[in-house]
Amino acid sequence: MNITVRKLIIITAFLGFIGQAQAGVKVYVPLGSANEIIVIDGDRDEVVGRIGDVTNAHGLAATPDGNYLVAGSMSLAPKDQKIPEDMTEDEHNAHHTSPTGQTAKTSNGASFVSIIDAKTMRVMQRIEVDGISHHSAITPDGRYAVSTHTTAGNVSIIDLIDRKLVKTISTGPVPNFVLISGDGKTVYVSNSGNNTISEIETSQWTVQRSFSVGRTPEHMVFSPDEQSIYVVNVGDNTVARVSLVDSKAMNVYSVGEAPHGIDLSDDSRTLYVSSKSGSQLHAINVATGNTNNIDLEPKPYHIASIRGTSKLYVSSRAKPWIWVLDQNSLEVLRKIPIKGEGHQMVVQ
Repeated sequence: MNITVRKLIIITAFLGFIGQAQAGVKVYVPLGSANEIIVIDGDRDEVVGRIGDVTNAHGLAATPDGNYLVAGSMSLAPKDQKIPEDMTEDEHNAHHTSPTGQTAKTSNGASFVSIIDAKTMRVMQRIEVDGISHHSAITPDGRYAVSTHTTAGNVSIIDLIDRKLVKTISTGPVPNFVLISGDGKTVYVSNSGNNTISEIETSQWTVQRSFSVGRTPEHMVFSPDEQSIYVVNVGDNTVARVSLVDSKAMNVYSVGEAPHGIDLSDDSRTLYVSSKSGSQLHAINVATGNTNNIDLEPKPYHIASIRGTSKLYVSSRAKPWIWVLDQNSLEVLRKIPIKGEGHQMVVQ
């Protein structure tokens, strides 16, 4: 082997190593009132980027390839707000008529869902939607985003390729959180206002059934086999495992006051739930039901398991930081300082 070829092999291997090092875990965190989204290196627990030009972002989702983000706004746009430069007059007017030709409900006002290029960290386009936009999810093929609108009682379906609103679906009063199945065929929406979960099939984007759960259901996470959903019931301070086969609660766990965030550990054996008013983090063994509680002051909020690192991120509703905990010991390893409040975290 001559020297030139050997050097090329060494350089190629080195570049490959650098590429792998740069392809670590990224965590995107919308900061609500701070009007930005931060990017955290999930290996080093350091803020490495900021995305501006977003207003009161709370819900966030990412395409599976990590190229695009979708962020909603929890603030209504002023009635006299100028149409954004990236939205045509026709697009603005079209929002007020549903895809079926019926007048859309707009009595509560409108907000914008922003489509963001994750590489350039710039907003590509804003789509006008009915009511404030709470939580979001994206179909596994990266084609559609679903956002919940708590003040309007519906969810919006946004085509991320054509970058337009394609449908608005009524689910129930105060729709909160949204999950999409791994095969992309089914969407689940928690309706806090009538204690139900709506099931939407995506071939025609229609509600095919609704079923009752606990009082004031909000955040949810799938079981690993997607045969059930763990749902936080704020109204009765519980977390329920609800079967998607027969729509019945299989297990109900009592947690602290005002439960909010929820996620599963890397090995799916432990369910983590935050209690805002109780300032506690609950770690529930899903096999035995045994619970380990730790004090986490003040007001633990959103939760995200950082895959492959054995770490757990928990934001605070009252302080500008994110706790970094060991998933097994629940030891607080450090705090990540932020501005505003950490809301729906996305791990990529």
